[in-house]
Amino acid sequence: MSEIREDYLPGCGYKIYQDPAEFTFTTDSVFLAHFPHLANKAKVLELGCGTGAISFYLAARGAAEVTGLDVNPRMVELFNRSAEANGIFWQEEAETGATEMKAEVRKRGAVSVTDDSVSEAKELAPKVHALEWDIKEIKSFCPTESFDLVVANPPYRNSGRERTIGTSACHEKTAVLEDFFAAACYALHSRGRFALVQLPERFMESMELAIRYNLQPKKLQWVHASVDKPAWIFLLEMVKNGSYGLEVLPPLIMYNADGTLTEQAKRQMEKD
Repeated sequence: MSEIREDYLPGCGYKIYQDPAEFTFTTDSVFLAHFPHLANKAKVLELGCGTGAISFYLAARGAAEVTGLDVNPRMVELFNRSAEANGIFWQEEAETGATEMKAEVRKRGAVSVTDDSVSEAKELAPKVHALEWDIKEIKSFCPTESFDLVVANPPYRNSGRERTIGTSACHEKTAVLEDFFAAACYALHSRGRFALVQLPERFMESMELAIRYNLQPKKLQWVHASVDKPAWIFLLEMVKNGSYGLEVLPPLIMYNADGTLTEQAKRQMEKD
């Protein structure tokens, strides 16, 4: 087990603990976290949350409750450790009606808080936590139509040479892309939103899955390293049971010719 690294999320200020031996967050997560519409006091679910970068950004943007699910216990441990360090760890039973969740929170070692120790500011803070859970078992986690927004940075690769670090985060070892769409469809309210980031080579697969699971594509953006390079990822926002009408945003260019971040990329990372 490698040494834990203490980092800070750019433009956010939240602390995040990461294990370099596992997958650590990238700009893909930063862009995704700032991409979807976030309703006031939204209840959010992150599928395959890792150490929580996307979840923490969404909490900073104003989500009322954020729950992360991941099958990797190391990721869940670090996620909850970061949430505690930032003063936003959700120590209560999640309000989903699933009895299994209470046992999972206890398993993570949550410490009870007395009423006298909870200030008004604490009550207004976002509630954030992660649970060790297989997204394929979403029906045992929550009732259907429980969330306003579901986000996912799913594994990109379904073939090819495997990475030795962050294998399950980068390759479809424990869940395939369709599992993320199926879980999002089940968990979302009607008219709720699902946002994900993926590789261009899996764009048509993503569009086909969106239609199959009644997740109407509504907003799309291609992300390029530089203006003369092909897109390396795309950001897609869908609405459950939504009507036709896709907005294609201008391409997001990350770097200037001199290697510095573009103003567009900076704005994307900082917008509410």
